Amino acid sequence: MNDTLKIQLANYVSAYRSMPSPAPAERPSNPVLTENEKKVFMEAEKAWAAYSSSPEGKKELAAVENMDLPELRAYVAGLPDKPVFSKLIKWIRSLDLPDSSFSIGLYVEAELVIGFSGTLGVAVGVGNSAGAQSCEFLSVSLEVGLQAGALAGVQFGLWNQAPAELEGNATGVELDLGIEFEMSGAFYFNTSGLRGATLTLGVGVEDGIAVVECYTFILGDQGADPYIKPVVQPRKSNFLIIESLKCVHPSNDGAGDENEIYFIFQADGDTAYPYPTYDYFSMKEGDTWQCGRSVWFNSSVAVTVYDEDGTSGNDVVGTFSISLSQLKLGTSVTFKSTKDYSSGFDKVEYTINVKLIAQNVS
Repeated sequence: MNDTLKIQLANYVSAYRSMPSPAPAERPSNPVLTENEKKVFMEAEKAWAAYSSSPEGKKELAAVENMDLPELRAYVAGLPDKPVFSKLIKWIRSLDLPDSSFSIGLYVEAELVIGFSGTLGVAVGVGNSAGAQSCEFLSVSLEVGLQAGALAGVQFGLWNQAPAELEGNATGVELDLGIEFEMSGAFYFNTSGLRGATLTLGVGVEDGIAVVECYTFILGDQGADPYIKPVVQPRKSNFLIIESLKCVHPSNDGAGDENEIYFIFQADGDTAYPYPTYDYFSMKEGDTWQCGRSVWFNSSVAVTVYDEDGTSGNDVVGTFSISLSQLKLGTSVTFKSTKDYSSGFDKVEYTINVKLIAQNVS
């Protein structure tokens, strides 16, 4: 798995970590697969074996290792159209099943500041939702002690929800599926009861998952202001902290004497990161926000400060250009806006304090 994909997945993990903890769910007693559900998992294993050992499958799975998230999404979304899986899904839809969705997904494990696992998949309607539209999803969970950074296997699932209803929290517990091959079986539940069961095939999954808390995101077009915003940064040569931001004088936006402040930082012209990621910090004249935002960079960091205004658009109240040559290791430096955003009687002024923490990191 490449570092770009790790970071893209870790952004979802970060969003999951920021969510309030769900209410504890009572584990269903003795969940049992029906005979038809067992048959589905057995036939899914055979279909995957046939695909992964075929010339087409070998070529595509080799390419998967170098894909980023959009490329991987496109690959996974196309799996149900492969002849072997198309035939499998058609057969599943002919069965008498209590389930509403069947899913195929790639299971990954990675360590990037925190360890996490995830399944990027596509779900199609079966059983009670045989005519339902498919959806792409990403399920993520925190994992302690993971050192891998690889696509570890494929996961099949049978779910009690229609594809579009899979989003949300769930608890997964290891399950004996009564199927004789190397795999990890689990059932998932939440406060509404049993959600479904999965079968994961691949290297390193035979020991099972024990107990895991996870969250499933439904993936789709997130527009210009996506819910999942970038958080995790790639490691670079130098490391600084934006220690604080001071409101010398707020912008007069007609909504009172304070601004709702957030900023965007961008290292070396790469990804733009918002902070706070999903919120703002209210500031009046003279207030100092001890923001403590760390930034990896090579040569420069651009910071743009905004006053959030839900009715007339967000106003820029400060822009800052920080270069390595302006910094001294372990010393705080105050920066003023590179542009004066005052106009008329509105004397807008913000400053930031920046400290270089590490330089020439190997």
